Amino acid sequence: MKKFSLMAAVIILSFIIQTSLLNHFAVFNTTPNLSLTVLVVFAMMSNGIAGAIIGLFTGMLYDAMIYDVFGVYTLIYFIIGAVIGNYSEDMIRENYVAYTTVTGISTFVMHFSLYIILFFLKYRVSYAGSIINNIFIETILNMVLVVFVFKFMNFLFDKLNIK
Repeated sequence: MKKFSLMAAVIILSFIIQTSLLNHFAVFNTTPNLSLTVLVVFAMMSNGIAGAIIGLFTGMLYDAMIYDVFGVYTLIYFIIGAVIGNYSEDMIRENYVAYTTVTGISTFVMHFSLYIILFFLKYRVSYAGSIINNIFIETILNMVLVVFVFKFMNFLFDKLNIK
């Protein structure tokens, strides 16, 4: 129970930082997705059910605050969290390369899924070719950021004696 309350607090804090502070530190007009990196770290540290719940919670925060259509980010983050959590036992959890690879793949999957869902909802997605560079930059930023998030989560869990 202590682990989930800490995870919820970190997710809320990362969402607040994502929506307010990170916009001032854009690299080539692109900001990293801190909430996605936190989701990847927590999903890899837990199992599929916990990853799905964390993804559901993170997606609902995004949908409630940012997006017009409720449920798009909830669905995407739910699927990402569940899939990563299910396969996290097969990966080496202490390996930074695994975290960066999964974060890169998750960033592409998130943007591709968002494009497909918005396309079928008849949103204007015809300009998707113009944002491909931003997606690559965001992927690189997320892959660098996940190393620091992983180190911080390990430090926090060790300090609070949470397994």
